Amino acid sequence: MLRTLAIAGREIKALFYAPLGYIVLTIYLLFVGLLFSLQILRPGSLADPGPMIAMNHLIMVFLVPFITMALFSEEYRSGRIEVLRTSPLTEVELIFGKFLGALGFYTVLVLSSVVFVLILLAFGRPDFPPIFTGYVGLVLMGMLMVSVGLFFSALSQHQVVAAMSSCITLLVLDWLATVLSFLLRPYVKPSWHFLQGVLNVLGYIAIEPHTTGFARGVVDTRDVVYFLTGSFLFLAMTYVVMESRRWR
Repeated sequence: MLRTLAIAGREIKALFYAPLGYIVLTIYLLFVGLLFSLQILRPGSLADPGPMIAMNHLIMVFLVPFITMALFSEEYRSGRIEVLRTSPLTEVELIFGKFLGALGFYTVLVLSSVVFVLILLAFGRPDFPPIFTGYVGLVLMGMLMVSVGLFFSALSQHQVVAAMSSCITLLVLDWLATVLSFLLRPYVKPSWHFLQGVLNVLGYIAIEPHTTGFARGVVDTRDVVYFLTGSFLFLAMTYVVMESRRWR
């Protein structure tokens, strides 16, 4: 466990010491600031920060790949991966340590938006349960997105390739699945059971529908299971990739 935490600490420091970390933080705060500005223009919106929290997924599909792209790709490029493999560190400790490090930076990123919630406190009376559950949902969403980025970083020694691959995958999970399910469903007859099943699968794998409940103060166990299962799946695939590379 201590070795895992040491790896996590190293990754968090690397992200905070690099200019990229502050670029990502700046872009995120500008995006949330824009959402906040649009939010306060709506009558009665000062008591409901839920939409501002719920729309985080729109920017995170682009930012998380930049957080995760160097996790393994840089180790391959620099040759440090061989040093790590000859150390007492196990593959599971290495993967989980890097996962926790990237998730830790992501969590700090998300919590930086609390400043806008504090502004709402000064001018209104926001409902606290949806705020709390909204941030819980963002962390769960981050677990899935970070695990996706970690997987693609383990596949390639090129950071740009890893970032683009994870970004495309997250776009498919977040937008394409939702759009296809929404647009095609009116044209699919109830008797077309196979296509109905495909649309149901697309609707389930989409990230966005699983985040809206948290922003409303509703913690649905199906949404929690979705994020935890997806995270475990991509972490398991990362382990398989790392093991296969070890024996090449």
